[in-house]
Amino acid sequence: MFKRLLFLNGLATIGLILFHSAGWGFVAMYHWRERYLPLVGAGADQPGGVAYYVLRTMEQLPVAAIPAFLFVSGLFVAFTVRQSGRVQWPVIRGRLQTLLVPYLLWSAILLLLLIAEGRMPSVARIPFMLLTGAINPAFYYVPLICQFYLLSFWLAPLARRRPVLLLVVAALVQSAIQLGYYLSYFGVESPLLQALGSTPKWFFATRLFWFSFGIVAGFNLQLLESRLPRWRWPLAGATLLLVVAGIVEWEWIFRSSGQFWLDHRETFIDTFYALALILTVLAFYRQSSPVDRPVEELGLKSYGIYLIHSPVMGYTARAIYHLAPAVLANQFLFQPLVIVAGLGVPLLLMSAVNRTPVVQRFYKYSFG
Repeated sequence: MFKRLLFLNGLATIGLILFHSAGWGFVAMYHWRERYLPLVGAGADQPGGVAYYVLRTMEQLPVAAIPAFLFVSGLFVAFTVRQSGRVQWPVIRGRLQTLLVPYLLWSAILLLLLIAEGRMPSVARIPFMLLTGAINPAFYYVPLICQFYLLSFWLAPLARRRPVLLLVVAALVQSAIQLGYYLSYFGVESPLLQALGSTPKWFFATRLFWFSFGIVAGFNLQLLESRLPRWRWPLAGATLLLVVAGIVEWEWIFRSSGQFWLDHRETFIDTFYALALILTVLAFYRQSSPVDRPVEELGLKSYGIYLIHSPVMGYTARAIYHLAPAVLANQFLFQPLVIVAGLGVPLLLMSAVNRTPVVQRFYKYSFG
């Protein structure tokens, strides 16, 4: 089962690369049109075309990535509790150090790059940016998972004694926030709904179900291992159907909202899709394939890739904008460039540090 969890982590890592690459594709398609249209002509105006739906599929498939990461982290907490009988501060402190030291390092590097670009944030804002992950759009995950590790002192005992109650409450809290997203898209005016719809991604309540589900699953792993395999094909079928349903749902939300663009947020169908995908991966844990090992290797390096891939993609996309703007009109060329940079640069950097004796001892401080 440990390898299956690594595989799930690896899949989530690949998903992040695809999700953020698709995001830059939409930036090029919708916000940088004035840059490429004079070079390639109006025929390259892509919104609504084949490239658009390819990007939407690339965006929909990975929406389970963050839920998968949180689920695996919850399982880790359950494993430590099963070994020691309770959540121990030295274990949680170790996890927090592993997360925060590389996070602060790369945040400092990105801050220096912002200063070099002349976009220096105010001194008063820097602590807020570090606490919320606002230095890079992908960094919100770090304060989010740190909150969950601190909350595990309360969540783990509840998951052991009252697992159904915990999952129901967590699902209701998360669903209320998602309902706020839906209604905010359609301009429904209500202070409570507006507050729910504007809940930031770094706040633990937005993903409370996934970490809680991981802890509960960790305490009931033998039950899952015995029952899930018989449901693997129905779960796989449900996962595929929910991918299509998620694309249709988001298109309906987008078009019905009347807005020029919407940043993707997790919907109800996305939640069911993520749940089906996680259970499907676990249900096939006794099966093996040639891709298992490479994906598991990515799972081992997931945190380092997470910290580096998003800034690298951003600078790659911006370099293309300035140096080869015509590429922006062709997503089937633009996407491979961004994906290769987003995955290849972190892996090359991690490998170089790991193989260089002078800096090898700093590997864990740089990549977790």
